[in-house]
Amino acid sequence: MYYIVETEEQLNRLHCSGNSCYISIVNMNNEYHPALTSPCVIYFRTFESKGYIFPINHSEAFKLSFAKVKEWIESKYEKIYTRDKKKCLYHFDSDKLIDLNYDTELDYTTIWSRTFTKHGSLPFCTSLVPIPKIYEQEENGFEEVKGKIPKQVNEFYNTTFPTVFKAIEEQGLKVHPDYFDKYFKYHEKEWFYHGDTVYTKYNLYNLTTRPTNSFNGVNFAALNKNDGSRTAFIPKNDMFFEYDYDAYHVRILAKLIDFPLDRDSVHTQLGRMYFAKDTLTEEEYNQSKELTFKQLYGGVFDKYKDIPFFKAMNEYVDKLWELFNATGKLELIGGKILDKTEIQNPTPNKILNYIIQSAETYNNVVSVKKVIEYLENKQSKVILYTYDSFLVDYSLADGKEVLEKIKQLFEVNGYVIKVAYGSNYNSLKYI
Repeated sequence: MYYIVETEEQLNRLHCSGNSCYISIVNMNNEYHPALTSPCVIYFRTFESKGYIFPINHSEAFKLSFAKVKEWIESKYEKIYTRDKKKCLYHFDSDKLIDLNYDTELDYTTIWSRTFTKHGSLPFCTSLVPIPKIYEQEENGFEEVKGKIPKQVNEFYNTTFPTVFKAIEEQGLKVHPDYFDKYFKYHEKEWFYHGDTVYTKYNLYNLTTRPTNSFNGVNFAALNKNDGSRTAFIPKNDMFFEYDYDAYHVRILAKLIDFPLDRDSVHTQLGRMYFAKDTLTEEEYNQSKELTFKQLYGGVFDKYKDIPFFKAMNEYVDKLWELFNATGKLELIGGKILDKTEIQNPTPNKILNYIIQSAETYNNVVSVKKVIEYLENKQSKVILYTYDSFLVDYSLADGKEVLEKIKQLFEVNGYVIKVAYGSNYNSLKYI
């Protein structure tokens, strides 16, 4: 059979052996946020057959029903591999999907450069690219990933991870158009902006598992707190509430080394150890904060190596480093395993920071999943994730008890949450 399958009759006659397959959904414009576009074609193949193109909305072929194609694939194959599950979930939501966790998206703009140069802003740009060019690109993409099929599927990274971040980013952020255009430079507005909403896009495939959130020229994970730009983001409902972990990395480390910390300020608790006194001055508190973060990220100073917290930290790091060198691998919190060759210039403290970042991500995703599920039938939603804080677009109709319940869900396992609120993202004040 020819590689383009464009009628339902051809689809029903198609037989590709094997119980697993690979798919790539090529959207009408891959520069657009997945929430703002739709499938143009689907590239499909099993590991025993050649590749096929199922045209859904392309100018060169008849149109197959996307629902029919999805039904056909799901009915015939037990495992459906894809290279970006979060993106795929926007259109092809299936329990059979397996994320290949591949860290490089296909660069469509390279092979289709002429079309994108002329028509990159058009929502149907891909439909202007010849199908053979699409096929060539997807065949090359399959060759890159076919040898990377995981022996075991990590349920956290395969299911929880992409599902949670899709649930956050598909909410979008309501913006004040004048302020947004005043403060932010971006490429094509249509790629992430629709109505009064701009869409963020989390990149999950990073070495330490810590997601980034930069899309279309805007870094949503590092919005400036001091230049007024956050004024552009306003609630769809009634008010913003931000849930912010207190001294998060220090508390994560304390759990890793099994060192007890109470709900009081971490910097006060450690400051008492630094200065051997119960009550700290404001200057000593600030010094404590500075000393702690310097040692957390740069190694323990000799002067403080006998303080119980840092003694336990050093023992933990020594064991990590010894295991890392003995096995040539580093297992992150959540189960991802890094080969020694993947880490440039490894040091004991670098290894520790990889562990802390992965623990941060794992803890966050587990907690925010519970919050998302709790809010499923409510108007309030989680709309932004920024490492140690979460922004909730709160509706008064949900009641005050929702705010307290969210705080409780984030504080599971003994972490401490600070809460701020405001009428826009720039006006947040701690309660």
